[in-house]
Amino acid sequence: MDRYAVIVDGTAALPPELAHDLDIKIMPLHVLFGQESYTAGVDLTAEEFYARLRQPGAVPSTSQPSLGEATEGLQAAVRDGSRAAIAITVATEFSATHTTIVAAAQQMPVPVTVVDSRSVAGSIGLIATAVARARRSGASYEDAVALAQRLAGNVGLLAIIDTLEQLRRSGRASGMQAIFGSLLAIKPIVTIREGKLEPIDKVRTREKAMERLKSLLAERVPAGSRIHACTLHTNEPERARLFSEWLTGTYHCVEHFTAEAGAVIAAHGGPGIVGVCWYPEGTAKA
Repeated sequence: MDRYAVIVDGTAALPPELAHDLDIKIMPLHVLFGQESYTAGVDLTAEEFYARLRQPGAVPSTSQPSLGEATEGLQAAVRDGSRAAIAITVATEFSATHTTIVAAAQQMPVPVTVVDSRSVAGSIGLIATAVARARRSGASYEDAVALAQRLAGNVGLLAIIDTLEQLRRSGRASGMQAIFGSLLAIKPIVTIREGKLEPIDKVRTREKAMERLKSLLAERVPAGSRIHACTLHTNEPERARLFSEWLTGTYHCVEHFTAEAGAVIAAHGGPGIVGVCWYPEGTAKA
């Protein structure tokens, strides 16, 4: 089994050029504005989403791929010559995407392993790049599956939420209800534990939030450590660039990329997110 596909769902934060270079296939999710449905990254770019979000009364929601779409996505990989596939998905607590792809996988004539990342966004991206690079280095399908499963739940995530409105509306922020009761302009900093979004601090300005994000990462990872990392953002490229400069200057980044997390993440977390995902070098080794 010398050829297998690596697939992520549309919640992954992954630069398009990196996905192309590593041949990581993306199974899109849908963004809805009322009765209008779009496929993120296909007929709705991030720029178009943010422009639409600024319109009065815009209330976006999202939906997973249909079973037919998931099946077609896997079949496309088979038509491209893959003899197996590894699909890495958003945590089941956030979306039914994992369940849908599992159902589609059962209809495939080739082995398909669906791995719950236990997270979202850049965490999925980092698992996918690890698996794709292992494949490029000649790793067997079985070893690549084991790698994805080792990393699932072991990629750290810290993120600043700039606005609470989308999170409040989405209903996907279990554990954060106490924050919503405040009318003050606070900036929560969140993490993900066991597939659940959890607040770990809150500050009052973007500048203080950026500094706190750095200190929280420094508490978890000693300066100079060798890490694989992703800086993610939703329509905040300049702050993401500045954070990336600090990150790569503070740590030995064996791997680092910056990614716009896209319309699906922004539909729930809002614009203005800046975050970091990481795992220590060596985590991915058997």
